[in-house]
Amino acid sequence: MGNDGGASLQIGLKSVNRSISIKKARMISLCLVNSYDKLKLHEIHLRSIARAIPLCYAFDFHLALLDFNFWENERELVEQIMDYTTIGEHGRYALKLLEKGRLHLINKIPAQFGIIIATTSKPEKSKEISLYDLKSILKTKSTTFLIGLGRKGLSKDLLKTAKYHFDVTAKNISLETCTAIGVIATMVFMLINAKR
Repeated sequence: MGNDGGASLQIGLKSVNRSISIKKARMISLCLVNSYDKLKLHEIHLRSIARAIPLCYAFDFHLALLDFNFWENERELVEQIMDYTTIGEHGRYALKLLEKGRLHLINKIPAQFGIIIATTSKPEKSKEISLYDLKSILKTKSTTFLIGLGRKGLSKDLLKTAKYHFDVTAKNISLETCTAIGVIATMVFMLINAKR
C-alpha cells in the first residue's frame, strides 16, 4: 500500500509540475479583430482567417479572433474553414491549431495573452515601440498583436487599451490586411529567433 501511495504522489507531483510549466509558458498571439459586420459572416472573414492559420501554425503562434460571434465554439469555426478553403491543405492546419489549444474565439482579451500591441500605420508617438524593445519583450513575455480586419482598422478603445503601437512598415504605410498579417508574422518570428 505504501508503494501505491508513493506512485500516486509522484504522478500527482508530475501533474502539478506540468500545470506550472504550462502557466509559465510564453505565448505569442496574432489577434484578428472583427471591425466588419458583427452579425453577418462575410467571405472576407473566412478568407482572412484561412490565410492567418498556416502562418500561426508554421511559426508556433496562437490565433485569437476577437468579436467573431458567428460560431458557438472553435470546432464549429474549424469545420467551416475546412469546408470553405483549400488554403493550408484544405484547413488541415486549422484542425492542428485547435488540437494544440492555439485557436481562440474571444469577446475580450484574457490576461494570459500578455502584453497587447496594436498594429497600426498611425502609431501614437508615446506608445510607439522600437524593434529593439519589441525583440526584448518577445523573448521574455507573452505578447498579443492586434490586427484590425476591415477598412476601419482597430477601434479607438483598442488603440487606447494597447500598451504599445507598432507600425510594421516604419513609414506610416497602410497595408492590406492579409499582407499585414504575413509581414507581422514573419517579422515577429525573425525577432524571436534573432541571435542578438
